[in-house]
Amino acid sequence: MTTAFDPWAEEGTEVPPKSEGPSRLLAIEMDDVLRAQEALLASLRLHQRQTSRIEDAAIVSKDAGGRIRIHQTRDVGPAQGAMTGTWVGMLAGLIFMVPLVGAVLGAAVGGIWAKLRDIGISDKEMREMGEHLEPGTAALFLLFEPLAPTTLVRELHRFNGKVLRSTLDDDLTAEITAALEELV
Repeated sequence: MTTAFDPWAEEGTEVPPKSEGPSRLLAIEMDDVLRAQEALLASLRLHQRQTSRIEDAAIVSKDAGGRIRIHQTRDVGPAQGAMTGTWVGMLAGLIFMVPLVGAVLGAAVGGIWAKLRDIGISDKEMREMGEHLEPGTAALFLLFEPLAPTTLVRELHRFNGKVLRSTLDDDLTAEITAALEELV
């Protein structure tokens, strides 16, 4: 065990080393956004208990008007990028005695950088899958490494849903599908 930085772990929590294998994607359709948020919280608890390692998570919802919204946990938004760019630009501008110009340029560059940067789960893929959701429903996307698959299946059993996409092995995907379809 190592004490590497993990923004979702409690202070002083030891983090298991990352395994050699790639992270897996799991997309689950839920009845509504609230249910997807509950499943996300349950997944984060599994992360804290070190039974899975979550690299990225997002909730994609489709409202009654058909508009798709993506709520991500890790990506930097344009506003946050612009704010960071403003401070960095202002500090760089102080060196050249033009802090206001540096702040404006930094805000523009930071906003554009954040808009173009996409880490973790592909925004394009989530938007495409969101198009197939029924209005009023949501999907939970997890990019993770299951360290204890049995615990994952048991936790997901509490939620009714449908697996939209999975890069997990076929046996684990079948177990998760059965657990989600079984009425609790």
